[in-house]
Amino acid sequence: MQSRFGIFFGALALLQILGGHWALLQTSAWVGMIVQYSQRAGLKAGIVQTFDGEHMCSVCKAIQDGKKQEHKKAQVLQAELKKDYLTHWNRFQLNRGWAEVRYPAFSEQHKTVVVEPAVPPPRSAFPFAVGYWLV
Repeated sequence: MQSRFGIFFGALALLQILGGHWALLQTSAWVGMIVQYSQRAGLKAGIVQTFDGEHMCSVCKAIQDGKKQEHKKAQVLQAELKKDYLTHWNRFQLNRGWAEVRYPAFSEQHKTVVVEPAVPPPRSAFPFAVGYWLV
């Protein structure tokens, strides 16, 4: 049940962000205008009057004004977002040089040390010796 509410409110938020509220209002205004104008002069004349742009209703004018105001706010917001607030931060970057690490030199006496297994291996280290299989 919670996911259905989440999907519904998510869809409403997406509709609001994309400007779908203006489309819904404009569609409802057009339907009302078609009904109103077709009662006076017929359906074909009502559709023509609705979409010719000369016979705008009060709702259409309000929608146009709302879109203009929203567009002005968007331009101001874009101008504010273009400002670079990180320029002061860039001045204070520290330039760290390379850190040289000196490792101890390889000693010549370590070359003679060779680690080899004992021949033959002790029984404790090799439990599956040949004598074990013979028993």
